[in-house]
Amino acid sequence: MQAAQLFVGLDVGGTKTAALLVDGNNNLLGQATLPTHATNPDELLATLTRAVHATLTEADATPQQIESIGLGVPGQVEPATGIVQLAVNLNLQTYPLGPAVSSRFKVPTFLENDGRAAAIGAFNHVRQMEPVQTIAYFSIGTGISAGLVLNGRLYRGYNGMAGEIGHILVEMDGEPCKCGLRGCLETIVSGPAIVRQFLTANPQAESQIQHAGDVYRLAGDGHPVAQKVIRHVSQYLARAIQWLIMTYDVEKVVLGGGVARSGQRFVEPILRELAALRQQSSLAAKLLLDEKLHLISPDFNPGLWGAVQLAKQNVLVEAVHM
Repeated sequence: MQAAQLFVGLDVGGTKTAALLVDGNNNLLGQATLPTHATNPDELLATLTRAVHATLTEADATPQQIESIGLGVPGQVEPATGIVQLAVNLNLQTYPLGPAVSSRFKVPTFLENDGRAAAIGAFNHVRQMEPVQTIAYFSIGTGISAGLVLNGRLYRGYNGMAGEIGHILVEMDGEPCKCGLRGCLETIVSGPAIVRQFLTANPQAESQIQHAGDVYRLAGDGHPVAQKVIRHVSQYLARAIQWLIMTYDVEKVVLGGGVARSGQRFVEPILRELAALRQQSSLAAKLLLDEKLHLISPDFNPGLWGAVQLAKQNVLVEAVHM
């Protein structure tokens, strides 16, 4: 294989880490998905290293061909320094992840919060179908976040934490959240929260449930406990979508993440809850339209492709701090 400039995108989640290797024309050369091990920073760095090497092996390429690496990671990210803070799902309080990856591979590494990296990928994906300028990418997985692109520009917020909707308090004295508070949205609508709620009400079904998709499957098959859980979850998801639309006046709320992979079984209960809100309010009837939702195809990983764009420093026009 002739030497070529290659770019790596990494999407790091609390459960799994995905990696993508492309050339300068975005041709896919290698990909890998590994469990995330993050008991300590060294374990996390080892996970990222294994993921990158897996893509290189598939492409019969070498580390010396990597031009740069883009990395989407949970928590508060300082893109200029590569420091990650408060990544509770990765057990990182303050860690220079960007410099650590750069040192490991001897190439520039560009970091962004995973929700915002995914927003970059989702924005460019949706723009191939329609000329939107303002979206919220609402990711529902192990964690919950919303990446924002406003007027064609990535919005990070003053502290780089814009869109951390998973840690909005919605249920006083609710379940404890990894952030230290109780009753955050994430404790109700995340994948682990959906499984927990179902098994709390139906503990004898533990052998049937591995992830949230199983609860959606059972609900679709008419299981009454699963249906009750999904109805409760969908009420809060509809409210969160309403918050995003009312707060940022976005053209689209793009839905993604592991839980959203349940497809229509995931979307249809949310649409019913949005319809109920429209019946109560003329303002909701005008703004909470079904066509404002866009479900990302399970074949497209916006976090990975956003990370690739980070690696290529193709991050919209400008990142905004307000």
